[in-house]
Amino acid sequence: MNDPIRDHWKVHPFEGTHPIAMRALKPAGSTQNLYPVNKLYRPVDFESSEALMQQFERDALELSHRGYNVYTVMNVIREDLPANRAVGDADIVARKLLLIDIDRTGDTTNPATNEEVAAAFDLANDVAEHLDDQGFPKPLWVHSGNGAHLYYRIQPFQPFDEALIGTSVSALLKGIAKRFNNEIVGVDTTVSNASRITKVIGTLARKGVESEERPFRVAKLL
Repeated sequence: MNDPIRDHWKVHPFEGTHPIAMRALKPAGSTQNLYPVNKLYRPVDFESSEALMQQFERDALELSHRGYNVYTVMNVIREDLPANRAVGDADIVARKLLLIDIDRTGDTTNPATNEEVAAAFDLANDVAEHLDDQGFPKPLWVHSGNGAHLYYRIQPFQPFDEALIGTSVSALLKGIAKRFNNEIVGVDTTVSNASRITKVIGTLARKGVESEERPFRVAKLL
């Protein structure tokens, strides 16, 4: 069986000389004494790309085991970013992914039920079919732990005009939400910023209190 953490690279491939970033955050509702952790993985600090990827995987799984929610920055970071600093929008030099994040529209204090997750994937299917009709490529599908993530690879814009791109992504998400949201699930319109963090695939998604009906789940590529 394939290790889910290795699937992370199918969605977020490591490329070139740009660093990749990890951010580990205390889950909402956690009683553990956890402080934010920022890690930057620069190619020049590793003997090979594989060594970098393996270290990223080890750190992500270790932080997940300790009780953190573990995220990565999904766009291209400038090469000279200082280590151990959180990535901001000004540190992004190119966008490579469009994220459509579908989750519950109501109370998200605790994990989703299986029925709520199924509703998220039903809506994701409608969105994917609509975007397919508009000429978008096929997305990568990820179970986020509480809903559905659709990742679309986008071509680099040259010159890189983040203000224009960010406005366009925001307008797209709002348009999709207006068309498809319902009383149970909807498209998150707040994920349009360039330095958006997203769940590291293969790590556990935690929020609030888990129960038999509302379990914590591992984010995984489908």
